[in-house]
Amino acid sequence: MSPAIWNKFQDNAIRHPSKAALIYFQQGTWKTVTYGQLLRSSQRFVSGLSACHLTSGMRAALMTPPSADFFALALAMLNLGIVPVIFDPAIGLKKAGECLNESQPEIFIGNPVTHTLRIIFGWGRGSVKHNLSIGKILNSSTQAAPSADRAPQPTDPAAVIYTSGSTGLPKGALYTRANFEAQLKMLKNTFNITEDEIDLPAFPLYALIDVLLGVTSVIPDITFPVPKNIDSARTLSAIQEYKVTNTFASPVVLDKLASYGVPHNIKLPSLKRVITAGAPATIQLQARFRKLLNDNTGLFGIYGATETLPIAKVESREIFSLKEKTGRGAGICLGRPVENVKIRIIKITDEPIGEWRDSLTVGSNVVGEITVQSPATTRRYIRREDANRLSKIKDGDEVIHRMGDVGYFDEQGRLWYCGRKSHRVITQEHVLFTEQIEGIFNAHPLVHRSALVGVDEKPVLWVELEQKAAQEKVKGELMKLAKDHAQASKIKSFLFMKRFPTDVRHNSKIIREELTLITKRRLT
Repeated sequence: MSPAIWNKFQDNAIRHPSKAALIYFQQGTWKTVTYGQLLRSSQRFVSGLSACHLTSGMRAALMTPPSADFFALALAMLNLGIVPVIFDPAIGLKKAGECLNESQPEIFIGNPVTHTLRIIFGWGRGSVKHNLSIGKILNSSTQAAPSADRAPQPTDPAAVIYTSGSTGLPKGALYTRANFEAQLKMLKNTFNITEDEIDLPAFPLYALIDVLLGVTSVIPDITFPVPKNIDSARTLSAIQEYKVTNTFASPVVLDKLASYGVPHNIKLPSLKRVITAGAPATIQLQARFRKLLNDNTGLFGIYGATETLPIAKVESREIFSLKEKTGRGAGICLGRPVENVKIRIIKITDEPIGEWRDSLTVGSNVVGEITVQSPATTRRYIRREDANRLSKIKDGDEVIHRMGDVGYFDEQGRLWYCGRKSHRVITQEHVLFTEQIEGIFNAHPLVHRSALVGVDEKPVLWVELEQKAAQEKVKGELMKLAKDHAQASKIKSFLFMKRFPTDVRHNSKIIREELTLITKRRLT
């Protein structure tokens, strides 16, 4: 962690020791950790980690469930320069082992379950030299304050954060101290977040960001269940009881909260803003969720990725004003770039691009690959040279990240998302982009969402319905919706599924690779 970030956290805790840092629900009751308590706990972990002979630059697999101690430990690791390796445990045992073997951590911090798995599956064998638990670290703590071994540099590693791995093995994005500090500053400035805010985060990393920004974090379930399993009633009650001003959640969480809250006529007047990310929230979902909000509450979609966040933002009412355009196949509006982010659209290619050239760019309303350059943009993946060649472009001393997403800028400077580059469907006549095509069919009132895939140059549309309906009737109505669109009108194969497979992190991003395999089995 940059000393500036740690000092800001420490100063905030000293100035406001009684202010709540974490308010969380555990074992049937709400508990509070103040900033003063969190600072003291973190200092104990700093002492304990130092006593275990752990030093700056070491990588540590953090394989212990979220808890109040977990956040104090994470702060201590960042303070000492110990680099946490973070991935979603929901990726499964095999991928978890592959991530650990790739990242080569020297430290493994776990509980009895994860240590047992480490032994059984050989996780980190050959790299891990220190096997620890939260209890062991605390028991090693002394009163002596450790001294810094050297002055930290902006280019020093701060964390290895793995992507969700929805299309294969997750990739470990290497965050430097400068990346992390820039991300915190950009998030704060983009949404005007102040220290008197009360946030309800959907993921452990967001709760850590909360305390570094000096806000109070309300956590309805300290275990952070996967988004689709949240307790809607408790979450909505927490927003009301603690007068939450901000929440950061994936579309599936918004869907769960709206499905419970709207029929129960629940209102959330304390919220100043709701931020959703992980996948685009449909127009219908945003309209339904707004029924819980005051008219002056902002409902923002934020565009970003593990490798770089934030990139662009858009408010729901601007989305509503563009509903007809989306329904005609324009794609999904992502809004405008946030401050200090440079977005450029380049010609679509699946080949590496070694050096930046201005001739790579395309004009307005031309679909191309989205590239991003900002202080928060990570420069590389660890031990993934092939991925680095495909995802990074050198621009002098800087690095441009290729998002792997396709889109375009309209005449007003708004960024539109058309889908993943790898998901485009190429036929003999057209190139079909998923979000443009799906926006047409998603306008049907019975369609919850749709997913375009391609098999042998043939476009196929999967449909997830809001409720039970006659599929043949819906199919006919969908074909009528598409009849005036040159590309969508070519789709003749419609398949229905109760619930699409989605990513493990946000439970919102459709896994089209799995749908493609199912399609091949269905059509052969």
